[in-house]
Amino acid sequence: MYISISRYAVAAGRIKEAAPKVQQGFVPLLKSQHGFLGYAAFASEQGDIVAVTIWENADGMKNSREKVRDWVTGNLTGFDEPTERFHGEVGPHAVVAPQNGDEGHSLYCMVRKTENLPPVSVLRPVIEETLEAIQKLPGFRGGYFQRSAEDQTRGASVTFYDTREHANSAHEAALAIMRRHRPDVAVRVAASGTTAVLAMA
Repeated sequence: MYISISRYAVAAGRIKEAAPKVQQGFVPLLKSQHGFLGYAAFASEQGDIVAVTIWENADGMKNSREKVRDWVTGNLTGFDEPTERFHGEVGPHAVVAPQNGDEGHSLYCMVRKTENLPPVSVLRPVIEETLEAIQKLPGFRGGYFQRSAEDQTRGASVTFYDTREHANSAHEAALAIMRRHRPDVAVRVAASGTTAVLAMA
């Protein structure tokens, strides 16, 4: 499994304009691509628009890139290139009660960035403990942990919850586990908000 995260800086105010176009045109395009698993887009509380795309593997993302770029260029002015892009192979992950992405349905998404990561063999037990713990908390719907394909000392997690309160509680629980085992790893919330578009394969 592979995840791509795109951030469009200072664009949150454009979500109402962009979301219907994405739901009606972009989502069907994504669903027609081999290897597509899921998509979420939201206006973050930090002021940006963030889009998360989940693929079976890196090839699925690469093979769809040209069609995705053509659609975005032709339908969403000003969204040709994201301000920041993060992508990588997914490690530990879990999904509870998968959502069907019907229009009007939303979840709260939190994207956390991590830096100064130790080798996979060292960190994986900590991530597995974290995932096991947050799955038991109210409102958990899904969680994906990955490392950057470009820099293995950097990582990200994408988690979905019923509400902001659930997300914040899980974030604090995850932080406590990381601080107990790996206080040298830096963790910060990079983006959080309620999804304006949510689609599963």
